[in-house]
Amino acid sequence: MTPARRSHLVLGAALALLISACGLPIDDRVQTFDEVPFDLAAPTTTSTTTTTTEPPEPPDEAVPPDVEESTTTTIVRTSSVDLFYVLGARGDLQQVTSALPAPISDAVLIDQLENAPTGTGTPLRTAVARNLISGFTVDRGLAVVDLNRSVLSRTNSSEQRRAIAQIALTLTLFTTPDGGIGQVSFTVSGDPISVFVPARGANSEPGEPLAHSDFTSLVSGAPPPTAPPTTSTTTSTTSTTTTSTTSTTTTTTTIAPTGDTSTTTTSLTPEG
Repeated sequence: MTPARRSHLVLGAALALLISACGLPIDDRVQTFDEVPFDLAAPTTTSTTTTTTEPPEPPDEAVPPDVEESTTTTIVRTSSVDLFYVLGARGDLQQVTSALPAPISDAVLIDQLENAPTGTGTPLRTAVARNLISGFTVDRGLAVVDLNRSVLSRTNSSEQRRAIAQIALTLTLFTTPDGGIGQVSFTVSGDPISVFVPARGANSEPGEPLAHSDFTSLVSGAPPPTAPPTTSTTTSTTSTTTTSTTSTTTTTTTIAPTGDTSTTTTSLTPEG
């Protein structure tokens, strides 16, 4: 046997021995192990963990602190003013007292005269047409009222008289910051005019100052106007040698308003 062949046999025997040592034991019997180490016999449990991450809650909105509510009460100072309007279809004038914010300006007063109040329970209207009064000035208790010529020309005579009375009665009870108004006179575009005066039953002189009492006969419930009597006296004397007799004849004439009959009263008063 050659040395090379001998080496191959030795190497093959060593390899066979190594394989037999690493292989399974040749034993057909079943071996039972009392314990299985490391819990190999335990059932396998698979657990799944789900993690849910909730979005962070938004921070609480800032709640404003409680604020104490405050209420401001504004007291409006008012003034009472007496205005006159036409009473329904009768044509009489009715006095109405209104409370207006103070101080009452000329424009506010004129606006009130141009617009009759509602809800008074009495059918009221106004004869003062819009823009009839151009304005008025007051000097030493005398109010000079300027009227619009074009508006006045479109107003019939009866309504003109009522409008003049409304204005005169209202202004003579009105108090301005400079004082009260005692009399009124009227102009048209600056020119003095005559107006009808119910107390006289006749027209005034152009631009003549007129008082409240000159128009009160048109107010509802007012007594009929009474003009100052015009008196004329006639005296006759009869004498004899024995008896002296004196008699006085007095004649009183009262001018009634337009439409009435003048009344003449004659009285005889003997003197002893």
